[in-house]
Amino acid sequence: MFLLNLPLWAALLLLLVIAVLISHYGIKLVHKFYKYEHLKESHEVSGFIFNAYGLLYAVVIAFVIYINWGEYNEAQRKVYVEINSASNLFHSAQGFNDSAKKIVMANLIAYTETVYFDDFNAMEKLNRSEKNRTAYDSLWDSFFRIDPQAAGNQVLYDNCLSELRTLSEARRMRYHYMENTIPIVIWVVMIVGYFIALMFAYLFGMKYRNPYLILLIAFTYINILMLYLILVLDYPFTGYSAISKEPYAVILNHFKEVFSAIK
Repeated sequence: MFLLNLPLWAALLLLLVIAVLISHYGIKLVHKFYKYEHLKESHEVSGFIFNAYGLLYAVVIAFVIYINWGEYNEAQRKVYVEINSASNLFHSAQGFNDSAKKIVMANLIAYTETVYFDDFNAMEKLNRSEKNRTAYDSLWDSFFRIDPQAAGNQVLYDNCLSELRTLSEARRMRYHYMENTIPIVIWVVMIVGYFIALMFAYLFGMKYRNPYLILLIAFTYINILMLYLILVLDYPFTGYSAISKEPYAVILNHFKEVFSAIK
């Protein structure tokens, strides 16, 4: 969580420092036991094995990034589905009679407030907001208390109920993508795979150390960045790169303006 909460520039800089340290001390350790002349003799065999292993490792990393990127986008889409349903419901409810209209609109404002001020803060810590749960239950309860015939429009009531179901599904899926993180065994495979790839890289060498060190730093850094990217995508509602909650603020302000005009 520490890395996720760092600004992007700070996280990238920290990861670069880590890559430099790993590469520098790794070379010193390997060259303490094996000189360039010894490593050169194994370049041909090591190269074939490294290429085959690199292909397998790249497939695993690419597959995990593809899955996580898809789920990150889907989580963001569900946020907008929830906002759109809330907006449709809020404006459609204005077709009810005065008492039903004000109850539904007031509960929808309260629900949106708890999403913005409480639920997203709780989700950042992988929790759920109790305040939002209470507001969500109250929103459903306000619909159950409405008599469709007395509300003045049965078709409108059915449409509003359909929008509320869509909002509820989007809310549940938002929690699903928050909790559906990569299993620990996959993290172990990726991290162990990275260190094996790094050990293979140490089996090569160049007569002049500095160019080799630069190449090794670049190799280490790009691998660490891939793991960092997977971490960011795996926690879509946590940290500096989390999905924004600002669209809720925009629609909440609009709700309050409309509701105050009606009152």
